[in-house]
Amino acid sequence: MTGGPHVDVAGYALSTLDPEERAEFEAHLRDCDACRSELAAIAPVARLAAEAPPLPPLPPDLKARTLLAVERAAGRPPERPAGRRRLPHLRLPRLVLPTAAVAALLLTLVLVLGRDDDPGRLEATASLQAPRGNGQAKADIFFTDIGRIVELDTNDLPILPKGEYYELWFVGPNDRPGAPDRISAGTFHPDDRGRSKVSLTAAVEPGEYRRLAVTAEPGDGDPNPTGPDVLKGRSRLRR
Repeated sequence: MTGGPHVDVAGYALSTLDPEERAEFEAHLRDCDACRSELAAIAPVARLAAEAPPLPPLPPDLKARTLLAVERAAGRPPERPAGRRRLPHLRLPRLVLPTAAVAALLLTLVLVLGRDDDPGRLEATASLQAPRGNGQAKADIFFTDIGRIVELDTNDLPILPKGEYYELWFVGPNDRPGAPDRISAGTFHPDDRGRSKVSLTAAVEPGEYRRLAVTAEPGDGDPNPTGPDVLKGRSRLRR
């Protein structure tokens, strides 16, 4: 059987399905090439979640706030909760997302749930400049036990047409036009003055991906870089 990914791929990868849902999905999985491929693609990120150290007590409304953010990102109107209540375990919403989006969502949840007020050890810094025209950014890259957190501060970026967004990349030494060697750290939108200050996450080794770049991308669901570099720079590792 082939087709698009099943709605429970992410929940199965994170072991958040109840027994009935898990059995139903496993029966589906036996005949679905698309879901087996999807699971293989996001398995490394799911393992990060499984191997993460025990978490401190979480705020009672964390699940509601997390799912609300996911629904907004997916373009779904949020449901009005009946009341505040403590929920027994984290469940991902039943959304159909492409592989790259699922992996990014899982990694973001792992890093956000695993971090505390300390973002980690500052590992590298970078200044990014526009090849032509205005635009600049500063990036601080923090090491954590389960990935990197990037604090990105931009100025004077052009306002993009509706539906487009900026994306931050760690660029490898073999990156070429038509043959990208890049790892995405996430997407963002500046404010109406072209400024933004965001926290992004990436499973990357900054010592191997020393260059950083920001591209302008269409909202077409394609995880590959398609736009030119509007900002670029090289990180400086801290010893």
